[in-house]
Amino acid sequence: MKEPLYIVWNQKQAINVPILDEQHHAIVAAINSLYFFIAQGWGLSALSPTLKIIKATIGFHLKTEENILEKLGANHKILHAHSNIFNTFSLNADASIKEAIIEQDPMILLRFLRDWWLQHHDKEHAQYRQALASIVVIEDND
Repeated sequence: MKEPLYIVWNQKQAINVPILDEQHHAIVAAINSLYFFIAQGWGLSALSPTLKIIKATIGFHLKTEENILEKLGANHKILHAHSNIFNTFSLNADASIKEAIIEQDPMILLRFLRDWWLQHHDKEHAQYRQALASIVVIEDND
């Protein structure tokens, strides 16, 4: 059985910070898992437990980014904006799940998650891309 993915990750999306790219893969994988469950007919029953996993993955990721930005000496404005991302995400995700249940349409949550991912990856990262670019990755070739 070959199911299409809802979001396809490609190397062009990498920001070249290995731990963050790995976490980005995990976020995309969690969203694609929800899509898989919905496509398999799980419908609304897949929403709540999968959203808990997605929220935990995104929360962990944002804390990692915040820690990296602090260590790089990012300015207060960037750190403050970044610290609000999860709270906003969590509130909007909860609202989306409620709407999906009311409308009996699990795709409402899925569309919200896709749109959030694109916003985070394409726009929020742009705010601190320069700080992240200063990380020098040393590869161990052993």
